[in-house]
Amino acid sequence: MLKITRVIVSLLLFAAMVLLLVTLESRIATAFGWVARLQIFPLALSGAITALALWLGITLLFGRIYCSGICPMGVLQDIFIRSGRLTRHTRMRRRFRYSTPRNKTRYTILTIVAGSAVMGLTFFPSLLDPYSAFSRIGSEILLPGVQWLSGQPVLVASALAFAIAAVTLAAVALVAFRRGRLICNTVCPVGATLGLFSRWSLFHFDIDTDLCVNCRKCERVCKAECIDVESHVVDGSRCVNCFDCVDACDSHALRYTTRRKRLSIPMMQPVNNAASPAPAIKSDKISTEISDSAATQAKATGEPVKIDRRKFLATGLIVAATPALTAIANGARRIQAIDRGSKPLTPSRYVAPPGRHSMTAFLERCTGCGLCVSRCPAKVLRPSSNEFGWLHMLHPVMDFDASYCRYNCTRCTEVCPTGALQPITVEEKHIFIIGHAQVEPDNCIGCGLCVERCPRKAITLQPRKAPKRGQSRGVATVDTADCIGCGACEYICPASPIKAIVVNGIV
Repeated sequence: MLKITRVIVSLLLFAAMVLLLVTLESRIATAFGWVARLQIFPLALSGAITALALWLGITLLFGRIYCSGICPMGVLQDIFIRSGRLTRHTRMRRRFRYSTPRNKTRYTILTIVAGSAVMGLTFFPSLLDPYSAFSRIGSEILLPGVQWLSGQPVLVASALAFAIAAVTLAAVALVAFRRGRLICNTVCPVGATLGLFSRWSLFHFDIDTDLCVNCRKCERVCKAECIDVESHVVDGSRCVNCFDCVDACDSHALRYTTRRKRLSIPMMQPVNNAASPAPAIKSDKISTEISDSAATQAKATGEPVKIDRRKFLATGLIVAATPALTAIANGARRIQAIDRGSKPLTPSRYVAPPGRHSMTAFLERCTGCGLCVSRCPAKVLRPSSNEFGWLHMLHPVMDFDASYCRYNCTRCTEVCPTGALQPITVEEKHIFIIGHAQVEPDNCIGCGLCVERCPRKAITLQPRKAPKRGQSRGVATVDTADCIGCGACEYICPASPIKAIVVNGIV
């Protein structure tokens, strides 16, 4: 029952996420916007500390249910894993087996990602964040496919973004097909963070040694490769709560419970005195007796009770991770404190989308998921390459050669899940300064197209003071007090090869 519930919930949320990314109907996309706001990494960047703490609390109670049911990249890996099981070759051999955890790798990556996020360098975190990676796959691969099937023009926002999405999809498919959820438990920063908390979750998987027959069916279906049948231990930090093992166990030895079954097999009991082996007591009360005797012996001899090595290392990891988690929280609070007047307006050739609180907050919060790019009806947004620096690659940037920002459109601000673009009304959009238009008088041919297209009537055609031979008598002039930088003038300008009017961004 637990597995069926998990599969139904995960498929429904996965379908909603796919519809959000690929649907051509704007109303449907708006209706499923809440799915993107369930993801942990966007919540962390947006400064939603309460929602983030709620997810960590759920993990402490039930384990990593986020990874199995909510994360779209996790569900995508399950689809590839299932497709691998359906092939004739993989059906005839053992699918998975227990592997030792790669704690050094995943916690090193987690530290690097956390440090990069705190410093506002979001390119590396966005590459490894499961939500951002899946969103790029949907926006750059699935959406063009839907456009092609529906007979619409296929639009690829950026060759770089498409290449990154294609490589990510190929890598995820290959690793999931061969090693299951290895990416979740090795390179995924969200999985590593939740693994620190799921280790001590209230509900966990436990193996009843009285019922276990060592058939290894649970180990073969464990996509996280975290079930050690030899030791009868399930690694809670890597378990993604898929419940496949519970469904595969014919002897009902695996349970999802709050209680841990005490070992009753004599050979599996800890030995207190190697010279005098413990008697073969069949009762389950042996653990209580051993614990009492150990405490009595320690009190009589004055020697400290030995601490389990695994518990000691786990506690050390939590202590080591506490400064990083605190830094993330402080960074989120620092981002929230930024206002419009924190930095003076300085010109920049590259223009960011409307709705940003400030350029600093925009660069620090944006994950480059491409959701605003795919949902832009004007197709004026594209993923950046090096416009904002290589540490902020894939952030949306205005391309006024392709189109211009619609005067009454606020779609990009509505779909952003991280708060990099704050939701604004149409009235606020009319006065929101995206950039400033600037005229190069020597290139202006005086056609007046920019004057007709400007929605703010901020451009007028003025007589040229001293026209040279071959120049027009009129020249476009921009009233910077009314210009909002929508880019309609730059888009319509026929001057070639260099346009006479361009829009510069603001920082």
